[in-house]
Amino acid sequence: MEGCLLTLWQDHRGQGDPQSFVSGVYPHVTGSFSAFLCSCEGEESEIVALTSTFADFRKRHLAPRNAKGDNNFCTAQIRNRNLTDHGSCKQRNTFIFSDEDVVINVCRTGGSHYPDKRHNNLYKSNDLFNLTECSWTNEPEEPPNCSYTADMKTRFIILACIKKLPVHFQKSVPN
Repeated sequence: MEGCLLTLWQDHRGQGDPQSFVSGVYPHVTGSFSAFLCSCEGEESEIVALTSTFADFRKRHLAPRNAKGDNNFCTAQIRNRNLTDHGSCKQRNTFIFSDEDVVINVCRTGGSHYPDKRHNNLYKSNDLFNLTECSWTNEPEEPPNCSYTADMKTRFIILACIKKLPVHFQKSVPN
């Protein structure tokens, strides 16, 4: 596993300041981490292991193409899909309104490699997607009764892909 790197985030979305470590034993790692990434430079220098799978991605982010992504949608879908942050209300979640095969294609011919200093497996969609960004209202404080507001957008999506399947929604961008 020479050339491998362990990256840890305290934030469940893999945002914020990460802590990175080269291969080996990690005796000085303390605290609670909710997202991690193990990456190794291989023949294509792609990330070869990630905590998320396509099934996880589908559950967290895919919504029917014709669904209405309003406040009620956010609250109901996050509750019905049991999306929490370690037993607490999830701060934010983005839903993509599209057919599954169209989103998968971002990792294939429907997207282009997106440069990033830390990740070599990001792809930006060639086409715009209808999205809803759901944000927790801070009331109430315990699942399953969390309440959300919706912000509907049409943007390009940036996904982390492994074996030509999306496994992580990185962000959306206007162009």
